[in-house]
Amino acid sequence: MAKKIYYTFLLFCFCLQSVPAQSDATAQKLLLDLLTSIKSTAVKTDFKLTMTLKGNPSQTVNGMFTLKGNKFVLDMTQLKVYFNGMTQWSYMAQNNEVSISTPTAKELSETNPMAILVNYSSKSNISFSTETKSNNNHCIEMIPSTKDKDILKILVTINKSNNELYSIKIIYKNGNLNNLVLSNYKKDIQVNDDTFEFKKTKFKGVVINDLR
Repeated sequence: MAKKIYYTFLLFCFCLQSVPAQSDATAQKLLLDLLTSIKSTAVKTDFKLTMTLKGNPSQTVNGMFTLKGNKFVLDMTQLKVYFNGMTQWSYMAQNNEVSISTPTAKELSETNPMAILVNYSSKSNISFSTETKSNNNHCIEMIPSTKDKDILKILVTINKSNNELYSIKIIYKNGNLNNLVLSNYKKDIQVNDDTFEFKKTKFKGVVINDLR
């Protein structure tokens, strides 16, 4: 079950109708300003990921995400992923097993929920949503400008008061939906670089699979 959730999260972590040009430019600037902010400061946030498969009950997982530049830690009950800028460790608690790899840029974009926005921001039509409205958040839609066989659109909500990311929703062409909602969002935090490395001494008897 944990592996299924893990791969679903990877797919998640791997934009809509046209509005006037000025609105498109403003929406794009809001998104790019957000990405610039995330790249320039360390961020820690709790998250709730709800996965809805067409015709099936939704599943929800909770966790914490810490990001510093291109380094990150994804922390869930059964899964922890560490990336120090070069090496990635994926630890499955159920099996007390860690896999070590040197991920490609594409693989990283599928693991880091912020990287999905970076990748699609350069190849999407970006505009304010005409369907989703909020008094507290900017609702920005992203539709891939190149043909995408899976994703219909991505909806990004940004808090109006502090311009912080609130949620990312991916709607798939097959009717599936993944919704990532952030809470306790903290930026400009102090995080040591060794936070992003797996320490086997803390996991007694861990099985190591070195895939490098």
